[in-house]
Amino acid sequence: MMSPKVSDEHKEQRRRQLLDAAERVFIRKGYESATMKDFVEEAEMSRGWIYLYFSSKEEIFAAIVERMDADNTKQVENQLAQSSSMWETVAALLDQQKEDLAESSSSMASVMYEYFISGWRSEERKAQLAGRYASGFGIFTTLIEKGIERGEFKPTLSVPLIAKIIAAQLDGILTHTLAVGHEQAEVENQIDALIAYSKQLLGVVHP
Repeated sequence: MMSPKVSDEHKEQRRRQLLDAAERVFIRKGYESATMKDFVEEAEMSRGWIYLYFSSKEEIFAAIVERMDADNTKQVENQLAQSSSMWETVAALLDQQKEDLAESSSSMASVMYEYFISGWRSEERKAQLAGRYASGFGIFTTLIEKGIERGEFKPTLSVPLIAKIIAAQLDGILTHTLAVGHEQAEVENQIDALIAYSKQLLGVVHP
């Protein structure tokens, strides 16, 4: 007797359920301490179901990061649709970091920090980090270039350098937040200062 065919929709639902469970485990236990057994128990699935989708913790982590990146891309697109200017988009995305950083110690941000710091000797992780770095300042590069095309920005430095400065500042604020906490890192003040500095670097013509 043939086993019933599982629909694609059901498979995708199971996959989301597994990734949601794995994300909770990573946040609770950290990357290094989390195990496939933890994911099985948290998702309340059989090991067979989990290994149908992923063969390792590394694959699950990569899938969660990919989902986060897709959500971030959607956030940028939504902000572009809602904003009347490119500067408004840039400022709003930076301002959103106040809320994101307030939750950083209990989000995947702390797990990703652990992943890259603990694996800094790994060539694979270094390559992944380089890719994420390029992606991070790539978003700002695109926004700045669009602002220049529209005549909204007259930057004082090269576009790639400004994008790297913004991305590096955000990474630094995240590191401070994870190290000493949101309040002591003065996240709101740092972000406000970064917004003001970014406006100066971009030479905003239409604020």
